[in-house]
Amino acid sequence: MLSNSLADLAEQVRQAAAESDTAERTSVSRALDAGQMLVTAKVACEHGQWLPFLSRANIHERRARRLMQLARSGLNSDIVSDLGGIGAALAFTSKWQLPSFEQSLFIYDPEDGETSVGRGVGYVWEDHQHRGYYHIGMIVTGDDGEEECIASRRPMLPFVEVDGDRPINILVHFLTRRFTLPIADWRFGSVDRQIPMVVLAPFVNGNTFREGATA
Repeated sequence: MLSNSLADLAEQVRQAAAESDTAERTSVSRALDAGQMLVTAKVACEHGQWLPFLSRANIHERRARRLMQLARSGLNSDIVSDLGGIGAALAFTSKWQLPSFEQSLFIYDPEDGETSVGRGVGYVWEDHQHRGYYHIGMIVTGDDGEEECIASRRPMLPFVEVDGDRPINILVHFLTRRFTLPIADWRFGSVDRQIPMVVLAPFVNGNTFREGATA
């Protein structure tokens, strides 16, 4: 049992840590807001107005580019924080590249190495009928210890823009809600677009898989 002084100290640590988390997420959220406002301003500025606008806003051009890149990424403040902050999120967006039609983006755990099959892997590939729309499939281990497949039923646009709000990266959000591997640990590779069909097919009903893969 903790002494009174240690119990009090533990409570102070808990409160300080909670306040730190809140402050960090608030800071990230404001950075995203600033980036979105800069995107709006960039469109509204006429020729020769952009640099005077940045001067009036007291923001350096390089920082403005970074904030706009962050806003355009479609990542929310929670995901940016989970990645380790703004710098880490920008590094993530530079690696997150949607695959060409012939390829599938492959997400893997660095502890398992870059292999196209295995526990916890995820795939993103473009629909063969609706170009610009993408499917997601992954293998996860359920609470009962059994492996199962989670896949999108229909192809999705990579981004959804909500009126008056930042764009949402639907693919990343789908993965982070269902993928067991923390986003900060994701590593990326590229495989043939047929690989997801081969890897995921044994885990799902044939009709369901065809619907999920091609609808």
